[in-house]
Amino acid sequence: MSEISTLEISMISSGMSRYCTCGTKIIRRTLWTDLNPGRGFDACDKNWWVDNETFPGGKQVVPGLLRRLRAMEEEGRAKEEQLRSVEEKKKELQ
Repeated sequence: MSEISTLEISMISSGMSRYCTCGTKIIRRTLWTDLNPGRGFDACDKNWWVDNETFPGGKQVVPGLLRRLRAMEEEGRAKEEQLRSVEEKKKELQ
């Protein structure tokens, strides 16, 4: 994909859908990288361009929150596995 600035691109609106000048439908997407957490951008199959930069405070807070979320999800998976193991042992004892 090539990066194109908002000024270089013109979009064609058709009802609720938007189309790039290349003719393909534009899709709204969100970045979840450490440098751009929650940064929105529009893209077609051939081109993409980003909206305004993520709020600086978000760049500091969101990556830590995402790490904590991933750790909690992993902890939840470990607890589910532990519960399955206990349930299996319980069945064996019955």
